[in-house]
Amino acid sequence: MKIGYISADFGVPIFGHKGASTHVREMVNAFRRLGHEVFIVSPAMHIGKGEAFALKKGLNELASIPAPFFKLFEYPQGRQDNTGGLFFLQVPQAALRARMLAELDKWDHLRGKKSRVKPELRNQLYNLTLFESALAFFRRHTIDFIYERYALFGMAGIRIARELKIPHILEINAPLADEQQRWRGLEMRELARTTEREILCSTDRVLAVSNALKEFALSCNAPAERVAVLPNAVDPERFCAQIDGAEVRSRLSLEQKCVIGFIGSLKPWHGLESLLLAFARLHASHPHTHLLIVGDGPMRELLQANAVKNGLAETVTFTGNVHHCDVPRYLAAMDIALAPFAPMEQFYFSPLKIFEYMAMAKPVVAAQIGQVQEIIKEGETGKLFAPGDVDDLLRVVTQLVEDANSRKKLGQRAREWILAGHTWDHNARQVVQIVSYLMAAHE
Repeated sequence: MKIGYISADFGVPIFGHKGASTHVREMVNAFRRLGHEVFIVSPAMHIGKGEAFALKKGLNELASIPAPFFKLFEYPQGRQDNTGGLFFLQVPQAALRARMLAELDKWDHLRGKKSRVKPELRNQLYNLTLFESALAFFRRHTIDFIYERYALFGMAGIRIARELKIPHILEINAPLADEQQRWRGLEMRELARTTEREILCSTDRVLAVSNALKEFALSCNAPAERVAVLPNAVDPERFCAQIDGAEVRSRLSLEQKCVIGFIGSLKPWHGLESLLLAFARLHASHPHTHLLIVGDGPMRELLQANAVKNGLAETVTFTGNVHHCDVPRYLAAMDIALAPFAPMEQFYFSPLKIFEYMAMAKPVVAAQIGQVQEIIKEGETGKLFAPGDVDDLLRVVTQLVEDANSRKKLGQRAREWILAGHTWDHNARQVVQIVSYLMAAHE
């Protein structure tokens, strides 16, 4: 099949470090491994903030992308024989609309403070630009269906699908109107929520990454028969237990250490403040332990300051961002992998990091919250602790530090669980089956 993949979120760079970027690439690669061609449309063909690539429209060539990032769409040796084609269409905001939005900067300057009006209007106006460009692109290549990552105010994908009379599949990773209001502020609250409901009710299938998001979609009156749960997953060949972490251990002076690790964006909800408190006490009684934090984010300065304050400057390593193709080597250097989420009322995430930990046969210690407690079976595929409870976190990690045999068994069973049906290829096959059903129903 020919799949039109739309990621209309300006904050999800296709070649970026964040989990959302990884999710896009992994689903695209999984579709291609099944032999399908994928046509990616996005405004954000770049690594991260301020690092844009000049891609040629509609061509499956990546000559303008630096070599380390090209690898993000490559596979380990010997896996590309029947791989489907990969095409890109970068769709920036139309020049006239961009000039209109620039006027809002002057308004913010006149008021003396910033508002969220500009990015919200940008997202709305972008629907017009995306509709015009992507419709022509998909029509030219005779796309069979559209797979879209939900973006706030993102109506264009559904409109394109209706124009082309093809199925539209919507992947939803968060209740974006509520999330936007909670973490960044939302000026056009009612319009955002109304549009969100319209999108969820109009698509042919909602694929929610967690049960909490399925319930959210149903609360927006999305028809129950059109809503399914498809959690995140992992590529078990890219993330496998045979990868050697010796180079990372040597470079970071971690030889002979028991390495407790975390990987991800350093955001408030990841519970890293509790992890530092627990590790300070752990290290006092087990001086051979070391904490490895891989990733970057708004909490980094505070976390580093706390590490220094608690005398942990030499026993906690912050790596900053690493390319996703390098993440397996850092995971291989870890003895225990952590997902210490903070307590939250609405935990709707499907944590990508946990699937990657498990695929690499790492013993996982995670907060007992949301989908996490569905993924991790206590004492069999990992260990759980009460979210935010430093004492409980310390208890569980200490047990594993002191018991290498338990670490090995938990890791082995975790990888077996992954291989049983929690891979990106499995997810891609599920999507194709849904689309095949939709096509047959409309014949």
